[in-house]
Amino acid sequence: MANPRFDRLSDAKLVELCNSGRRQDAVDAFDSLYRRHRDYVTRVALRFSSDREIAADTLQETFIYLLRKFPPSGEGLVLSAQLRSLLYPVARNLTLTAVRRQRSDRDADVEPDQLPDPRTIDPEYENLAKAMAGLSDSHREVLLLRFVDGMRLKEIADALDIPPGTVKSRLHFAVGALRNRLGVE
Repeated sequence: MANPRFDRLSDAKLVELCNSGRRQDAVDAFDSLYRRHRDYVTRVALRFSSDREIAADTLQETFIYLLRKFPPSGEGLVLSAQLRSLLYPVARNLTLTAVRRQRSDRDADVEPDQLPDPRTIDPEYENLAKAMAGLSDSHREVLLLRFVDGMRLKEIADALDIPPGTVKSRLHFAVGALRNRLGVE
């Protein structure tokens, strides 16, 4: 059962309780972290795979990974940035691993009747999707982290383990490329 008292605490305080709190406090704190970030982890997984089963597995595995960081199994977690900066690469890598595993298990190609009906796609979305598809993976990823996930430049740098200057240059390039492709000034 959720403890509303813990929902008001910051991620840093919840992590602190998971590291050194009493057993019940640690359980309640982890539950609050899970409820607070589960939708985010699911969105990240769905960004790299449209398979809901993979997304559900990624959600579970990401929080198992996080749980293992805390005592008694782990040494504890030092939160030096936003928790999302830690969760993002874990969820991304778990999803990509699952997608690669699924592709290697698949023998047959996709049948044409399994593809979405092109008449159901919104033209504006389709234009944006085409423009985004033209970006490299690294440029698209930085763009999504900044404008969809609302992460700050430092958080993106931490999540991707790249310098902040690289984040800035990738973001600048991606925005410029989208503007050119979409004809926006």
